[in-house]
Amino acid sequence: MSKLDKIVSWCGNMEQSLLSLVKVILLSRKPSPLPGNLKNSDELVILANGPSLNATVSGHREFLENKTLLAVNFSACSPMFTDLKPEIYLIADPLFWLVPEKMNSLFGSLAKNTGWPLHLFMPVRALCEKEWQNIIKTNPNIQIHLYNTTPVEGFKRWANFLYRKGLGVPRPHNVLIPSIATGLRLPFRRIYLAGADHSWLPEINVTENNQVLMHQKHFYDNSSSKADTVKQEDLNPARLHTILYHMHVAFKAYFTLLDYARTLDKEIINITPGSFIDAFPRLKLEPDKQ
Repeated sequence: MSKLDKIVSWCGNMEQSLLSLVKVILLSRKPSPLPGNLKNSDELVILANGPSLNATVSGHREFLENKTLLAVNFSACSPMFTDLKPEIYLIADPLFWLVPEKMNSLFGSLAKNTGWPLHLFMPVRALCEKEWQNIIKTNPNIQIHLYNTTPVEGFKRWANFLYRKGLGVPRPHNVLIPSIATGLRLPFRRIYLAGADHSWLPEINVTENNQVLMHQKHFYDNSSSKADTVKQEDLNPARLHTILYHMHVAFKAYFTLLDYARTLDKEIINITPGSFIDAFPRLKLEPDKQ
C-alpha cells in the first residue's frame, strides 16, 4: 500500500470512528447484565433459520446435546422450539415489533410455549413499543436482556472496544450478526453456526414490472414459502441495489466478527452445509450413531 493509500485509509477510518461515536452517544444505552447461569458456558450453537437446519437437527442431535443453544426470529412458532428448548433467544428486525401480525405471532408463541428459563435479547430501540413487553410479561420464565444494535465501524481497536462493552455491533443487516456479537460478549470460547445457509443470490428474481422478488426459505416453511418482495423498515419493498448492498454489508461484517473473535481468542465455526458465508472455518459434522 502506497503512502497516499495509507493516508486515505486512515482518514476513512477516522471518519467512520467519529461517526460511530456520535451514533453511540445518540442511540446506545447501557446494555442489560449478561446471563451467568447457562448450561454450557464454553460452547454455543446459534440456530439460524436457514432450510438446512432441519437436517442438522435431525442428523446431528448428539452434537447439539449439552451445548447452549441460541434461537432467532420466528423459530418460536415451530415445533423445534419446544423440542430443543434453547436457553437464549435473540430478535433484531424492527418489523417484529412494528408489524402487529408478526408481533402477535412471535411474542404470543414465546409467551405460550416457553416452559423453561429463557434469556430473550431485544434491541434497546424496541423499548419504545410496549405491546410486545406486555405479552412477554405474562410468562415468568422469560427474562429480557436489552442490547444495542448501533452500527459501529472505523479503527479496529476502537470498534472492538465498543463491541466488548455492548455499545454497538457491526452493521446488523440480519439477525445472525448481532447473535454472533452477543455470543462473543458471553463466556463462550467456541461458537457454532447452524442453519446459516445465506444462499439468497440464486433466489432473486426481477419481474417484467421491475418488481424485485426473493425466495427467503426457512427451516419452518421450506416447502410452503414463495418468492416475495423484501420489506424495508418503512414497509416499502426494497429495490435490487438495496438488497445487494445489504448482502455486501452482511458478508463483510462476518470478516469483521472473525477478526474481533480472534482478538478474544475465541472461535466461530460454520457447521452449515452449503453455506454461502466465506468468512469462518467450516466443520463437517459426523452423523449420529445409530
